[in-house]
Amino acid sequence: MRSIFQNDKSYGDNLKLYTTKDGLLSLFLFGIIIFMYSILAILDIKVTFVKNNILIMGCIFNILLILITILFVKFRKQTLDTIGIYKGNWKKSCCIGSILAIILFFNNCGSYLLQGSKLIDIGNILPLVIYFFFVALSEEIVFRGYISTRLCGIIKRQWVAIIATGLLFMLMHFPYRMIAYGMSLKALTINNLFWLIDLFFTHIILNYIYMKTNSLYGAIIPHWIADLASSIVDK
Repeated sequence: MRSIFQNDKSYGDNLKLYTTKDGLLSLFLFGIIIFMYSILAILDIKVTFVKNNILIMGCIFNILLILITILFVKFRKQTLDTIGIYKGNWKKSCCIGSILAIILFFNNCGSYLLQGSKLIDIGNILPLVIYFFFVALSEEIVFRGYISTRLCGIIKRQWVAIIATGLLFMLMHFPYRMIAYGMSLKALTINNLFWLIDLFFTHIILNYIYMKTNSLYGAIIPHWIADLASSIVDK
């Protein structure tokens, strides 16, 4: 039973290296994310070009987040395997992630198709494939790869750090929706309560895959497929 909750050795060894400075940097990165999402929402409202090309802007936005996170890693003279995108048990990670992706695809898309729903126009699917790939890649690197691990520099109990990151992951989705859609914090929370709970538990599952394999690929794949599957079916 104990082995179920045991880290991959390399993952566990990395956690021991993080200090208070790493933890504070992870919170600073979260602040940058909130700021950037707020700016993107304002631009979406006020700038027609951004509104008409929101998928392109979203890809650029997520690529920037990836680059900023890598800069944080390099600033601390750490390697890319400490955010799960190099080395690690990537074969095992991909295998687990692919199985989970199949389940999520059926749940988010296949089940609706069996009930008579239709796919959206084929020409709109490829842009979504690209967009959600960068969303998944960015969010996994930032939250599971960086913030969840570096918070252990402040919060010494690993599962407490993972839970705290889950709450931050939920909060990350608030600024854009509150500004772009003009929703209050209360309205957004109440109207999307089950979605927010789903985000939290999704984080726990994806983080578990990462800590067991020291590879983010098993988290990126199902994250990408789940988001994409929800968007390509006309419910």
